[in-house]
Amino acid sequence: MEFTELADYPLPAGHLTEWTPRLVDDEKTWVHDTRPLSYLHEDYCGRGSTCHPPAASEDGHHQGSWLGAAFEIPHRYDPDAVARTLTAWMRRHEVFRTTVTETSDDDGVRLCRRSTSDVEVTGTPIGQMRTGTRVHEHLVELFEALSPLRWPHCLAVTIAQPDHDEDSFVLVFGADHSVMDAYSMLLAIGEIQRIYESELAGRDLELPTAGSHLDFSVDERAVGQALDAEHRAVDVWSRFLARDGGRFPAFPLPVTGPSSSHRRHQSGTSSWVLSAAQSDAINRRARESGHSMQSAVLAALALTTRTVAGSDITRFAMPMHTRNQAQYVSSVGWFVGMIPIEMDLRGVESFDDCLSRAGGAVSAHKDLAQFPYPRIAELIGVEEVPRFVVSYVDARFIPAAEDWSRWGARTLRGAAESDDEVYLWIVRSPKGISVSARFPSNPVATAGVHDYLNSFTAVMARLAAAGADQVRLRADDLMAAS
Repeated sequence: MEFTELADYPLPAGHLTEWTPRLVDDEKTWVHDTRPLSYLHEDYCGRGSTCHPPAASEDGHHQGSWLGAAFEIPHRYDPDAVARTLTAWMRRHEVFRTTVTETSDDDGVRLCRRSTSDVEVTGTPIGQMRTGTRVHEHLVELFEALSPLRWPHCLAVTIAQPDHDEDSFVLVFGADHSVMDAYSMLLAIGEIQRIYESELAGRDLELPTAGSHLDFSVDERAVGQALDAEHRAVDVWSRFLARDGGRFPAFPLPVTGPSSSHRRHQSGTSSWVLSAAQSDAINRRARESGHSMQSAVLAALALTTRTVAGSDITRFAMPMHTRNQAQYVSSVGWFVGMIPIEMDLRGVESFDDCLSRAGGAVSAHKDLAQFPYPRIAELIGVEEVPRFVVSYVDARFIPAAEDWSRWGARTLRGAAESDDEVYLWIVRSPKGISVSARFPSNPVATAGVHDYLNSFTAVMARLAAAGADQVRLRADDLMAAS
């Protein structure tokens, strides 16, 4: 599974229909909801430091960042079934039936949650578009209007052939980040497929219970409010940031340089690093040594930093899921925490040593993901945002993962702007391991990120080919292979 911008997905020409959730009755169905926003949600709306505050668009609305997916549905196109499918999907997940508004009082601007009990998705035919480029332009304009402060927060589009005789069509959805994380995107692909199949066949479908992110936010808020300046999480983060003068660590190679554009729009890249067989080989040997595939991936990153930057220290922020209760396993929402990672390869001789250092770096701070970073930043008194972020997701066991390749499924992200951020998304799926990245749009950053990823790919390939002796490989041998 690759995670790219919409421009990298091969959109077909065809007949477009926009699918928009609407209130079943009228505006009076919105009611004040006393459940608070999670710290991350509040921060994202522009009141904190972890995420970029949404920019103001030309019409004065706040713009956020959007996530989504595109995939083929291998059945005939039935607009009534699509409407019922998307309605059932959005009724299933309460996060689609809530929004946030700004109110002002003597204490300043406050964020208030409002919710509605029911929605219905309806289609608006847009017409035939003769090229995939025109389809792309339309979708970009549609999804860039998504906002954390303006409902609806999720929109979908179908692309079908005009005679409806084809046995498949494409569905693309985009959602504001406030209601969706990466895991939610992956869950949604199979869930929408299953609901559509049942609607088309006219049969009932039983899905596992999906807890509400709004209820999760209540619990997460309580955890954050219980933190104080003496808490271990605050101390760990404070010391981690202090190593870079109060800032998050930067990408190991330079990323600053002249841009060809006056905007700070970031570039992106995505590629498959390993096949499923290669991934299994590394995982098997790592397990035999008492470690995980995640540790192997992070160890390879640390070796890459040593190779291309000449540094034994690799430091970054790492997102971790916070779906720690069974009720949230199938939920759509933003269930993400963050932990600090520092891997030190000084004195290592074998890849087994690298595995131990990488595994230890995660296990030492894995529990910190449950403590909301925006609250920690508030206690520390910092407003810095992450600059080098590495995400690792094992997506093999998400429902319908084995069908993603057949469906041409891909997760999507909206455009981002920054002159110093580098994000790496490493995903293990049934097809193998892919790496996607975003980075500043200038020649210096482009060369550095590509050099880094090429070296990482070479290290991983060497590990996959090493066979049973790979954990005893000298670390220097792996570096030389890159």
